[in-house]
Amino acid sequence: MSKFLFQFILLITVFACNSGESAKEVAEESSSLQAVSLPELVEIRPEARTILQGWPQFQSLEKRMVALDGVEDSEELRLVLEELSQICEQIEKNAIPERFETPSVRSRIKILRTYLGKLDAALYYRLDHQEPLLELHDSYNALRGQFNVIVSNRLTPELFEDE
Repeated sequence: MSKFLFQFILLITVFACNSGESAKEVAEESSSLQAVSLPELVEIRPEARTILQGWPQFQSLEKRMVALDGVEDSEELRLVLEELSQICEQIEKNAIPERFETPSVRSRIKILRTYLGKLDAALYYRLDHQEPLLELHDSYNALRGQFNVIVSNRLTPELFEDE
């Protein structure tokens, strides 16, 4: 019986030592970002681009969103997310160009900020961050697409006031 107990304890310690090494490997894998292919950005029409050139907050948002594609580790991603959150806060506080001052643009900025928080939470809790990153990118594309819709819209609100 004592030989069986000794072999059992030896077997448990061998498996315990091996599981510690695999935990280290998992921790190393989670610290580096897996390559996520982000979808292409929606092209902004030239009419909208001329309006957006005069909006410095959007210009900085655009630069930081492009920087998301080149992020290599989770610490760098956290820094970019912090900068993006500050930029979105500035956008909400400051004036938006008059042509784009609509509830649809404001709501898309709020959604963008929501997905920033979701991605930040996924990084904080060490969860899979690929899905929130894709959702963040999709919400940014929706904002860019909304600029195109506003510029191409030829209807005026005065048409609907007569009824």
